[in-house]
This record gives sequence, C-alpha cells and structure tokens, in this order.
Amino acid sequence: MRKLTLALVAALTLGLGLIPSTASAATCSDHSTQAEAQRAADTRDADGDGIYCESLPCPCAKPGSSTAPPAPPSPPAATTTAGCRRTTIVQKLRFSSVKYPNIRRHALAAIAKGWPRVMIVNRPGADDRRDRLLASSIPTKTGFDRDEYPAAAGRGRANGSSRGLVRGANPRGWLADVAYVPTSENRSHGASLGAKLRRYCNGVKFRYVFT
Repeated sequence: MRKLTLALVAALTLGLGLIPSTASAATCSDHSTQAEAQRAADTRDADGDGIYCESLPCPCAKPGSSTAPPAPPSPPAATTTAGCRRTTIVQKLRFSSVKYPNIRRHALAAIAKGWPRVMIVNRPGADDRRDRLLASSIPTKTGFDRDEYPAAAGRGRANGSSRGLVRGANPRGWLADVAYVPTSENRSHGASLGAKLRRYCNGVKFRYVFT
C-alpha cells in the first residue's frame, strides 16, 4: 500500500510539472542557434510542432535532423593588398633634398614640362611600363640609371581631370619623362619609394616632397 501511494504521488508531481522533464532542462538562451537547440532537444517545444527554439538565429534544423548544417562558404582569399591603407587624401612622401638632389631636379623638371605632380599607386603592369619606356628612350650610360617621372608604380591610371598618367597604350601609361641619375642615388630612392608605398592600396594618390 505504501509503495502504491508513493508511485501515485510521483506521477501527480510530474503531471503538475513540479519536477522538470528532460525536454525542459534547458532554455533557448542556452543555445546560440536554432539548429543547436534542435539537436539537443532539451528545451520546451512551445507549440508542439517538433521544432525547438524557433526564435533563435539560423543555422536552423527541422525535426529529425541530427547532423550539423553545412558550414557557410569561406570568404574569398585575401588579395595581395589585404590590410593596406585606403585614403582619399594625397599622401606626401618625403625625401631628403641632400640625399636625392638629382631625383628632385628631375621631378621638378618633369612637372614643369606638364607631367602631373600627383601620382596614383598602380602596381599592376609597372614592370611592363618601365620596360617599354626604357627600351624606347635614351640608351644606358655607365655609372647612371635612367630615372622615370612619374614613377612606373605611380602611373597608368587617370588622376581625375589630369590624363597625364595614362599617356601611351600597350601597356597603358607607359610614357614618362626620363633623365640620367647616378646609379646609387636612383636605386636608393627606388628602394625608399617602394618602402613608403608598401602600406598603401592601389588607387591611393601620392606626391614627392623634398625637404
């Protein structure tokens, strides 16, 4: 008789919801997605349609789903300029007038001829532009390099209303002014220019400033 009474009390207690069942041991807030709650099946199914926590964000799962939904596609691979700086402000690249007197003299002379003061970072095709220009321009000279203005990596794209950076086609923008500059000075400036431009994305405007 005592065992029967205890069993009856336990049954009534479950029926009144005083002892939680497995399906109500957790709440929807314990899960981050609806699919996760569906797989766990440990929350209340409020409308009895077999779908748990319908208010949670997807990925989602229907009754009977036991496997995780497919992962979203991976984002496209980063480009070679990923992490570079984009800005609409013309960047002033500063160089020493004492260290680069001939580079300065050439830049000022080229600008006086009508070449743009402001260039645009444009790495694609820079080698092709340089190769065609130097192959068609002044010959080599011992102890000197042939300096280009605008720089090969700074021309080939239109600069607003100025079309000076796109003179010459195949490749576009291959034309530029060329002058003899002592080899050591030209190569030092080229390395410094490359380092200063490395942080910027293609399309950023820049100009030389000599101090």
